[in-house]
Amino acid sequence: MANNDVQRLVTAIETSLPAQWQQWPGGWPNQIEAALIDAVMSIRARYGQSHTGVRGAIFKWREQRGGRRRLDDLQALTAADPSRLTDVFGRQQLSGGALKGVAIVQAAQNLVDNKVRHAADVDPASARHKAAYTSVRGLGPVTWEYFLMLLGTPGVKADTWITRFVSEALDGRTVTSTEARALVIRVAEKLQVSPTLLDHAIWSHRRQLPR
Repeated sequence: MANNDVQRLVTAIETSLPAQWQQWPGGWPNQIEAALIDAVMSIRARYGQSHTGVRGAIFKWREQRGGRRRLDDLQALTAADPSRLTDVFGRQQLSGGALKGVAIVQAAQNLVDNKVRHAADVDPASARHKAAYTSVRGLGPVTWEYFLMLLGTPGVKADTWITRFVSEALDGRTVTSTEARALVIRVAEKLQVSPTLLDHAIWSHRRQLPR
């Protein structure tokens, strides 16, 4: 990563993004069930309104859980009736063909097996916790980071929109998600803002533009 790459990305942000950045909605601190559902259901999906899209899936799961305000026990997901998963999460699939609802339950089980049941149990620096998530087919390091962000850890979800914006800022040079993540974090440090806030501002801006 060259210093001029950092400056070019700063310039792109200052000239392309609106003066008032789209604010990060806050994620799901202390609600590990909601964070896991959001992280998986958001893969190649729209957020929708309260009853549709990703938010709709969380709303339906909350109803399934008796309307409780705090969704912070992965054992509730591991105990879910498989026959009811499509009622809550629909039939959306991951890139490998697995149903998102099945992947959510598998990830929950893997995390519980590694003594992660509540949000407070998650260690962002734990390779074991990360592997418990990413070992599920269709789930990778980008959405693992997003899962952590939703729980309150600052980070960058270097998805298609983030990497595309970074690539365009570097005159169309191809960048990996790892490179895009590192650059956005460096720029966040330079601008003295949270990487999560910068990530969301870039994501909100770029996804509204033509591909």
